Amino acid sequence: MCTLVPSPLFQDFLVYIGCIFSGSVIPLIFILTVVVFIWGVVQYVINDNEESKKAKGKMFMIYGIIGLTVMVGMWGLVNIVGNTFGVEYIIPQLQSN
Repeated sequence: MCTLVPSPLFQDFLVYIGCIFSGSVIPLIFILTVVVFIWGVVQYVINDNEESKKAKGKMFMIYGIIGLTVMVGMWGLVNIVGNTFGVEYIIPQLQSN
């Protein structure tokens, strides 16, 4: 759950935005790419006698696969780089002693 402290510092605001982005925006993009792919499959199957609509469905499937590939590839790359360098957070965190 993303929460913002009552009197946030700039760092707190960046952490809040990062939490919203990783918790809401990225899953939404994954869902949209899956929906685009499924929409292409439906258009391809339903329009089996119209070649232009069938080609359009095929393009939606290709765009969905490309989108999913790019998203999973970037997600994996970020995790590999983070694990290699021991980075837990993208935004630097201040620790109080």
